[in-house]
Amino acid sequence: MHHSLITRGRIGRMAGIGLLAAITASCSLPITPPIVQNAYRLNPLGTLHTPAIEAHGKPMVFLIQMRSMLADNGFNTSGMMYSSQAQQLRPYRDSRWLAPPADLLTDAITQTLIQQPWVQGVVSNSSGAPAALSMSCHLSRLEHDIVDTTGHVRLVMNCLWLDSAAHSVRASWHFDESVAIDQNDAAHFAAASQKLTDRAITGIVQQTRQLLSQPALVRPDIDG
Repeated sequence: MHHSLITRGRIGRMAGIGLLAAITASCSLPITPPIVQNAYRLNPLGTLHTPAIEAHGKPMVFLIQMRSMLADNGFNTSGMMYSSQAQQLRPYRDSRWLAPPADLLTDAITQTLIQQPWVQGVVSNSSGAPAALSMSCHLSRLEHDIVDTTGHVRLVMNCLWLDSAAHSVRASWHFDESVAIDQNDAAHFAAASQKLTDRAITGIVQQTRQLLSQPALVRPDIDG
């Protein structure tokens, strides 16, 4: 009986020592920190201010319809896409766009248009009120191309301007430009993308203003 009690005591002490060793071992294991996800966005062009549109000495304002931008496959997600081979397209692992780039571009164009003195408002659909122009854009490419140690960012998109009343195409516009970068990482990709976005927005705003300035669309009954 005495022998049995000693055996149980030893078993208890051994179990306690084993538990302490396990705790000590777990504390000494390396802790892998969570991967930080960097999110980037495309901003409106706040420095673009175009002249007012006037008719009969009065400033004119127009309602514009800006439809949600569509995107090709591979560019309709929040992945920041890069290519190191002609037939290969991959997303950055630890970096992404805040939203799909088509959505970011739609918002950046919309916010820049609203800042112009000739824009009464920008809507996604014109069911509530007739829009002077309806704009529809498509994103074909926004990617970081890497060749050896050099890299560049390319933005390809096109837009159509439609006359809502006449149901006709007023103008079409194509943008295909690149910016070289001296460091191949997501931060430089995002900065170059913003430069290209600024150029594209400038072209879109100027084209929109030119179309609205044409006499066929300048109506004295819509004034500021």
